[in-house]
Amino acid sequence: MVNVAAAFAAPLALSLSLSYGIPAAAGDPSHLAPDSALSDTLNRWPSGGPVPGTSAPATPVLGTPAPTGTSAPSVADTSRNIHDTKAEQERFLNTVTGSHQKANPPEWRARPPYPGAPLLLSLPVADFPYSLRGGFDSPSMRQSLLASAAFTQWTNQSLVWLWSGAESGFLRNLLTYTSLGLFAWVSDYLPLGDAWLHEEWHRAVFTRRGIESYNGIYDFDLGSNAIPVEHVEDRDLAALKDQHPAEFTRVMEAGGEGEIEAAREMRRRNFFLGRQSFPDRIGWWVTGLNSSFYIWTSSIDVFDKELQDENARETDPRQRDFTGLDYRAWVYDLRHPDVPYAAGPRGRLHPSGTGFDRYLLNSDLTGDERDFLKLQAGLSLLNLISGQNLGWDWLPGISPWGGQGYLWNFGLTHHLTPFGYAVGGEFLARQGKADWIFTAQGMANATLVLPCLGAELFRYPLALGREPVFLSLSLSGWLQPEAQRFRAQSAVPGAYGMLGAAFPLGQSLEIFAEGDAKTDGWVPGVVYLDAAAEGRFGIQMRL
Repeated sequence: MVNVAAAFAAPLALSLSLSYGIPAAAGDPSHLAPDSALSDTLNRWPSGGPVPGTSAPATPVLGTPAPTGTSAPSVADTSRNIHDTKAEQERFLNTVTGSHQKANPPEWRARPPYPGAPLLLSLPVADFPYSLRGGFDSPSMRQSLLASAAFTQWTNQSLVWLWSGAESGFLRNLLTYTSLGLFAWVSDYLPLGDAWLHEEWHRAVFTRRGIESYNGIYDFDLGSNAIPVEHVEDRDLAALKDQHPAEFTRVMEAGGEGEIEAAREMRRRNFFLGRQSFPDRIGWWVTGLNSSFYIWTSSIDVFDKELQDENARETDPRQRDFTGLDYRAWVYDLRHPDVPYAAGPRGRLHPSGTGFDRYLLNSDLTGDERDFLKLQAGLSLLNLISGQNLGWDWLPGISPWGGQGYLWNFGLTHHLTPFGYAVGGEFLARQGKADWIFTAQGMANATLVLPCLGAELFRYPLALGREPVFLSLSLSGWLQPEAQRFRAQSAVPGAYGMLGAAFPLGQSLEIFAEGDAKTDGWVPGVVYLDAAAEGRFGIQMRL
């Protein structure tokens, strides 16, 4: 419900504009860039020859040494100045990896004047069985995530392109980062923005159980500190809590879950498609800090007066947000799964005399519950720790198996869950045609810390006749607390699998289809906590 992104966007944008540079010719049509879908130039390695880090002598890539007084080009420079020559391809490869390798000639094609960087914009048209209930009014978690990520990255790239022609580096940086920071704030009040995504993930849990809801983002209340999910009836909240307590707890944390997963999706696509992350970085920091601040403020009474004022105005139950402070409700229901909705603090009569008093106050939590929220606020800062968040788009490495070079990156993760929380990380690697994501998490409740391991293959190219098909595959397995309970002392194993394919229809357009299945358990971005099978299809554009 609470939205405080404005507190972070402007100062962060100004500090970045003074600290980081923008590539001078980003979007310059006179340059060529690697094809975002077909080229694996960043990490295509030869089968033989000297290997960096071994005793074999390194062979200079270009036949003549660099002139005295010159320095190696930066990754930012080379990522926008690649010409269709083998020498330039080798120069780019060696700059990124810090090694001396001979590149196999990849396929290159001219980029249009806009946007000047690889983007993959996806829109799932339907997601079954969820879409049979939600339709277009309430998109699934995957639909809203991909739509929001596409909107965010396309707009960020447009803003970079808009100011890319400025001759003054200082002015270009100032205008670019100020525009990106302003968009990070304004987009929180627009459909497809971060707050819209946050509320749609709340709504997806309701829709899964046939509960009506409304995203307050469509009221276009620019500058509001609270964006509600409205039109939810008291009887539906009571039924969800009493019949499906784990889902009721999950609906409270689902908004933050969506924000974390959207940033992870954007970082992955940037890394694997060869796109620099500086256009998206402000938004990631604003969203991450906003989320941590929200969890922390749920543990103190700073918003209690505002909640009481809202209660005084909201005489109609359909005007009220479904819960008030998300994370205050989350920690209460996490610790009290068997307390009926009509009992406890929510059993109070609303000040208007109609319906339940939905908004928990700070005094409704125990000291232990408030301390637990403060712990989660601190742990949530882990979501800001990734190579791309810190300015490293690609990191070079040498494989211990065979000594071949590869590119890699990393990110740490923290999620609130129906049973407690999950902390872990992911490792991204590019070598040859294979793009891999490896994940590891610890699933924690009151007494247990349980493992979850996963691996994902991203857009592996296969030949289908004369056309490529891009295959994606994901597998994960876990132990999670029984019945998704915070105080469970036994664990239940589970697994998740996904298979997808994208089929090019031309130079830029693709159709894609994917299906996934899971056993009982929580999976980020999957609305079902029980066993389920899903399928979706849609279109995506490569720019």
